[in-house]
Amino acid sequence: MKFWESPIIKSLGWKEEPKGIAKVMSVCMLIVIAMSIFMPSSILEIKIVSIITWASIIIFFVLLAFVLLKRLFSK
Repeated sequence: MKFWESPIIKSLGWKEEPKGIAKVMSVCMLIVIAMSIFMPSSILEIKIVSIITWASIIIFFVLLAFVLLKRLFSK
């Protein structure tokens, strides 16, 4: 079974496999969700886990701004 066909991913609302920037954004979102929900708080206090989480958040919002600006200026 492919990752994007799993029942967990389908329950998050994704109907098909994302492509390009959307795939990177969805992986960043999954990293943040996994880190915040499934990791115990003692592990979240480790510096490298915190850096990974914040880097994923920053990458997500930078790509979101890029997509929105691209749509704004393409019209």
